[in-house]
Amino acid sequence: MKGNLVNILEPHHSEEGNKKILTTTSAFGLLRKGIIENLGTRRAKGFLLRYGWSLGVSDAEEAMLTSTSIDDLLKQASILHLSTGHIKDIQSERVIEMSDSETIKSIIGKGKWIDSFEANEHLKNHGLADMPACHTLTGYASGYMSTVCKKSVIVKETSCIAKGDAECCFEARLQEDWRSDIQDELKFYHETNIIEELEYTYEQLLEQRNYIEKVSIFHKKLTESVSNGSNLQEIANTTFKLLRIPLSIEDLSFQKIVYAGLDDVEYSRLSKELKESLIRKNRKKNSLLLFNETTRLKTEHQERLITPIIVQKKVIGYCTFLYSGDCEKSAENNIMFIERVANAASLLLLNEKTSFEALEKMKGYFLEQILKKQYSSREEIINRGRYMGMDLENPFYIAAIDYKENGKAAKKQTDHVEQLLESIAKYLDIQGYKALIGQYEGNFIMLIPEMANILRAMEKILKHIETTYPAYHYKIGISDKSEEIESVLDNLEESLIALRMATEKKLIQFSDLGIVGVLINSKNVSGIKKIAKQELGPLYKLSDSKQKELIKTLYVFLANGGKLQQTMDDLALSMSGLMYRINKIENLIQKDLRDSSQSYQLLLILDSLIALGELEI
Repeated sequence: MKGNLVNILEPHHSEEGNKKILTTTSAFGLLRKGIIENLGTRRAKGFLLRYGWSLGVSDAEEAMLTSTSIDDLLKQASILHLSTGHIKDIQSERVIEMSDSETIKSIIGKGKWIDSFEANEHLKNHGLADMPACHTLTGYASGYMSTVCKKSVIVKETSCIAKGDAECCFEARLQEDWRSDIQDELKFYHETNIIEELEYTYEQLLEQRNYIEKVSIFHKKLTESVSNGSNLQEIANTTFKLLRIPLSIEDLSFQKIVYAGLDDVEYSRLSKELKESLIRKNRKKNSLLLFNETTRLKTEHQERLITPIIVQKKVIGYCTFLYSGDCEKSAENNIMFIERVANAASLLLLNEKTSFEALEKMKGYFLEQILKKQYSSREEIINRGRYMGMDLENPFYIAAIDYKENGKAAKKQTDHVEQLLESIAKYLDIQGYKALIGQYEGNFIMLIPEMANILRAMEKILKHIETTYPAYHYKIGISDKSEEIESVLDNLEESLIALRMATEKKLIQFSDLGIVGVLINSKNVSGIKKIAKQELGPLYKLSDSKQKELIKTLYVFLANGGKLQQTMDDLALSMSGLMYRINKIENLIQKDLRDSSQSYQLLLILDSLIALGELEI
């Protein structure tokens, strides 16, 4: 038989006393491997410590038959330990303080085991350990010394080659001298027989099987609910009915989508407390935290288990279980449940997103066809509009949205366009606005049915996109109300004119342009350009950067009603610099800018050029 021989103390008693049997280190290593794999590392450690303790106690009792001297018995410990075959050699030293000839007051021992079979077998069968692995040796030394000294002596392994240390070293002290340093270790010495270990393992396996079975049934119920066309509220209700745990499904800002198991007042209170807590934790960004994995959160009056809802690899919201008390154990057991709810919500939202995107693309294409006059008759447009859920026989507005980078944009422009279109469309849908939205010549164009306050509605849309995508600067131009779908191109032109005039304001209606709107809408473009060239003279040469600077100065000065201080502030000029420019402009165009009739006419011309897109301020 190959391998070192190891003595194993047979645990059963006979008339002849304990019998010693021999086996190889590799065979014992195989037994040790099986114990670890079946009981787990922690329970196996306790089992091996107690096994070693039993060996040590047996050898100590045998040695005490021939000697009563504690010093002699402790010296024999090394010899007896070597005889077990557990180690090749041992080096140790100890200092013993006696209260009297038979009573030990303290003992401090240190040493190292040379070529520990247990460490070698652990490395061979399990690889590097995260804690010392010579449990049998430690238990043996503790059992032997405690029996001999008639006081509890605990040996602790401080380094081990099984976890990558250079040597297997140990320390020995009386139990009380270790104080709190040994409390965790003492738990392993409490005897639990193998039947109890197996019963405990069986109970755990049974509990785990029941848990998996419950999760499986729950998953099946949710899948059936999704397959039967349930919405998110029905999913939430089903979950609460099955688990009796209050839950909510919310967006990234923790705004309510649906919830179950709570009344409105309780939900609002807990939601407000959560948002305030999250903002405090993320104070630097003045925004809410983003959760990419299942997380436990605790505030003063609630604990939550939160898991992300992911659609097309993006977190779009959260599913939350709410607990009123300590949820540590409950939350751990409910992770698989909440993740399945989140998966069901993801499937449902993905389906809704796909359907919504398909419908919005159809609407966008429909709007594009209307603007390009690709329909043969008014009736065809009206009928198609009804199919899209819109009555185009009623009055409507056209709104144009322009966006430009405001500093560094966070994402590629193409990604931004798609996401911004989707965001506006979703917002319109949530607000209950029936609208067509699409792209046309670099702008977003919306056809919006008549409503009580179109300006207020567009202000809300503007605020929404500015908050959602702050990397861009936005302007919106709104046409007059139109009664006929055939005039849609006139309304489109009105919205684009208003958009170009939105220099100071972010949002402007065509009706606010007054006489400028009338002039432009008359299609007298060539006449306007002719008058501008005549009245502005050299300043009309727009290609010259210096002339552009002077035209901007002229426009701001006239728009401010000739107020020097306001113009200085707007242009960031000194008084002398501003007066120099004004004098130069007056000399070039041969006009007195303080003459109200002349200044009004010039401002009207400049506004007209801006509306035509001939001039940018």
